[in-house]
Amino acid sequence: MRVTNTMMRNNSMLNMQKNKVAYNKYLNQYNTQKKIQRPSDDPTIAVRALKYRTTLVEIDQYLTNIKDATSWMDATETCLKDVNGRLEDMSEYCTQAATGTYDEKDRKDIVAQLKQFSEYIYEQNANADYAGRYLFTGFRTDEPMLFEDAQTDTTYTITENIEINSISKFQYVYGQAEYDATSTADDYANQASQFATTHRVLLSYDKCDIQQEISLTYTDAAGNVQTIQAVTKSVAADTVYNEHLHPGDNEVYFVPETGELVFGDKIYDSVRAGKDLSVEYKKTDFAKHDVKPEHYFNCTSVNNATGETSKYTTAGKQDIMYQVNFSQTLTVNTEGVEAINLSIGRTINDIVNMCNDLDVMEANLKSAEKRLADCDENDTNTIAALTELKNQITTEISLQKTVLTNALGSAITTCQKSQEKLNIALADHGSRYNRMKMTKVKLEQQELDTEDAKSENEDADLGEAYINFSEADLLYQATLNATSKILGQSLLNFI
Repeated sequence: MRVTNTMMRNNSMLNMQKNKVAYNKYLNQYNTQKKIQRPSDDPTIAVRALKYRTTLVEIDQYLTNIKDATSWMDATETCLKDVNGRLEDMSEYCTQAATGTYDEKDRKDIVAQLKQFSEYIYEQNANADYAGRYLFTGFRTDEPMLFEDAQTDTTYTITENIEINSISKFQYVYGQAEYDATSTADDYANQASQFATTHRVLLSYDKCDIQQEISLTYTDAAGNVQTIQAVTKSVAADTVYNEHLHPGDNEVYFVPETGELVFGDKIYDSVRAGKDLSVEYKKTDFAKHDVKPEHYFNCTSVNNATGETSKYTTAGKQDIMYQVNFSQTLTVNTEGVEAINLSIGRTINDIVNMCNDLDVMEANLKSAEKRLADCDENDTNTIAALTELKNQITTEISLQKTVLTNALGSAITTCQKSQEKLNIALADHGSRYNRMKMTKVKLEQQELDTEDAKSENEDADLGEAYINFSEADLLYQATLNATSKILGQSLLNFI
């Protein structure tokens, strides 16, 4: 084959260009410490780089989500533990009060302290927020747990499920001797207070709307759904003291002012053998800092001015999910209905009402003593009547103190049951929190592994890059030298 000078020049130029490309490639690798500068340099490395970078972006987002979720869950745990501490304080306080003797001042101190504990639990913890979002209200993080002001223009129809075991035996004072200028000692004796026993349960709200009757449903021992019509028994309609707590054997009283269901003995025997007891009632008058029913119950609200209706059926089912890993989500919230019992506040309100009744009785006693002291010593009939009245009121006070002591004992049980519920919620919260921490550790390790793989895929080895660059430089210089000799020779040099 004939080789011409032109062919030699062209081949030399082509080889020099190849060496320049290699020289430039290794020069860039040495300068940038990257294997490629553009995807076309090596498509395999480029595709892998995209995958690694995408993975790192996703991991970074998951770690950010975990950081946000951790803050949310830390705030939640702080509130739950605080509630647990206050429940322990309440239990100890009730134990001390129930086992000790106390006068009127001590009783007022007990009531004041228990009310403060109760208000603290709901206002400072159940209504707590984090970064402007309420912790315990499920999806409605912009809605507070409590009414911020008194609410009287919206009627709620509340369906409340009642644990049959929460229907407790209740002793109360029935009957009361009241001063009447025409009453004799025998009249007062016939009005003597007595201890009576019934079974009752406190609904989650008091000051309910007065209804003609309300329906209770439950499943009996045979599995059949039974309906009971409860009779509305208003405290204001009592003709005998605590008549609203004195139903017939086959009656159930609904007391709207105090929010109680009171069961007669026979009907209670039937109900306690069943299950799934529920009651539907209405409430319009909500005080400031009352808990909003939609966060705890299936209910319907109707605005009495506009007629606008809202229905709520998802209390206890509103899980806020954070994606914390590839195809992995985690519930970060705990709803108030799962952790904080409304029975705490209701039990304290019940004790407050008993103390108020006791205050009235003691005021009546002082009034009777004053009348007796002012009585003409020769008016034996009046003295005898007032003495009997004083004795009856003294007995009534003694009975009411026993009722209050029993109520304080029941409050201890309520606090303990509330703590049990709270501890279950805390345990669930803690298990989810630990899982999130483990996921964070795994993601951080995965981030390191991905960074290493990304570096191995993209980064040039500095020592190797320098050697390759030196070899390319030497080869390029040699090519230039050889090419200069070839291009410098022509046929004229031999003529």
